[in-house]
Amino acid sequence: MGAPLAVVLAEGPPFARAYIPEPVRAQVSVDDTLQVRVDGIEQALSGTVRWVSVEPAFTPYYALNREERSRLMYLAEVQLGDDAAGLPSGLPAQVILP
Repeated sequence: MGAPLAVVLAEGPPFARAYIPEPVRAQVSVDDTLQVRVDGIEQALSGTVRWVSVEPAFTPYYALNREERSRLMYLAEVQLGDDAAGLPSGLPAQVILP
């Protein structure tokens, strides 16, 4: 709690890099539209999921029991729209998940 869940990166069109928790991973797919909140901007930005890792970060999936699987995270990139064009790189952001 209180830590960034995503970071806005801007090399070319801006995008947010986020970690998708294992319990939510099945609900997030490429081309899904998600809301992204950025500190200092009142209104949420809209973004499209452009990539989701097939490999979880942290412990390999085959070494986990049912309870430990919920701690897995999948790296994803959410492409932001033109309304985010002026954002500087490295801003903390929060991607709102389904």
